[in-house]
Amino acid sequence: MNFNLDLVTNKKRIFGISSFFIALSLIGILYSNFYTSYKRPINLGMDFIGGNEIRIERICKKECSGLSPDLVIQKLINSSDNKSLFNNIILQFQNNNKLISIRTSYLKIEESNVLINNLEEIIGPLDFDSKNTRLIGPKLGKKLLINCTTSLLVALIAISLYISLRFDRKYALLALLALFHDLFIVFGIFSWLGILLSIEVNSLFAVSLLTIAGYSVNDTVVIFDRIRENLKLKKHSHNEVVQISVNESIRRTAFTSITTLIPLLTLVLFGSYSLFWFSVSLSLGIIVGSYSSILLAPSFLIKR
Repeated sequence: MNFNLDLVTNKKRIFGISSFFIALSLIGILYSNFYTSYKRPINLGMDFIGGNEIRIERICKKECSGLSPDLVIQKLINSSDNKSLFNNIILQFQNNNKLISIRTSYLKIEESNVLINNLEEIIGPLDFDSKNTRLIGPKLGKKLLINCTTSLLVALIAISLYISLRFDRKYALLALLALFHDLFIVFGIFSWLGILLSIEVNSLFAVSLLTIAGYSVNDTVVIFDRIRENLKLKKHSHNEVVQISVNESIRRTAFTSITTLIPLLTLVLFGSYSLFWFSVSLSLGIIVGSYSSILLAPSFLIKR
C-alpha cells in the first residue's frame, strides 16, 4: 500500500484541528479549575488528596432492594452529630445493589466505625466479614502527587536532552512542541471527563502520561530521522523531502500504533475497572501521538 499525504496543501487544516483540540482542552482545564467543586485543573482522586474507601456487602434474603445514594447520604448526614464528617461522601451501590462502595475524606478509625454503624441502621444488616477498607492520609497523598509531578518533569527534561543531542535545536524544539500537544490534549480530555462524568485520576494516570511521552517522542524521532537522512541526498526540494519521508514512515508508525492499541482496547472492553481509565488514557495518547508524529510535527518543517 502506497501513501501520498499532501502536507503542503493540508498544513493549515492540520494546524486548525490541533488548535481546536488544544483550545477545547484549555477551556476544560480553566473551567475545572474555577467552576467545579474541587477547584483544580483536573479531578484528583484519592491517591493524591487522601481519604477513605470502604467496600462492604449487604445481607439480603433474596435480591437487595434498590436505594437512592443521595437519600442515604442525606440520612447519614442527619443521623450524625458531626454533620461536616460526611459532607464529601460518595456512595455507590454495585453488584445488583448488594455491594456498597463508600468514599469519604480522611476519617479516623472511630469515625469510620460510626459511619458504618449509621449506614447499617439506615439500609439494613451488613456483612462485616466482607468489609474492605483502603486508607490514604492527606500527607501521603500530597507526597505521591509531588512525586508523580516530579517524575513527569524529570522525564520531559531527559527527553529534551536526548533529542537535543540526537538532532539540532530546531528538530528538538519541534519534537517537544508535538509532545506538549499530545500530553496537553490527553490532560484536557480527562479534565472534561472530571467535569461531565466526575471521573477522578489516580497514580496510574501519571504513569500513562509518562508512557505517552516516551511513545510519542519515539515515533516523532523516527520520522524526523528519515527526513534528515533524505535531506542529505538533495534529490528533491525541502517540502518534497518532508512529504516523501512521512509517506515512507507512515506504514511503520500506523502498524505500530494499531498493534499497541489492540491489547489496550482489549483491556478497555474486558479488563478490570481499576485498569479501565488507565487503558483509555493510553489509547487516547497513542491516537493523538500518532496523529502528531505523522501529521503535526512534520508540518512544522513545511516551508511556505
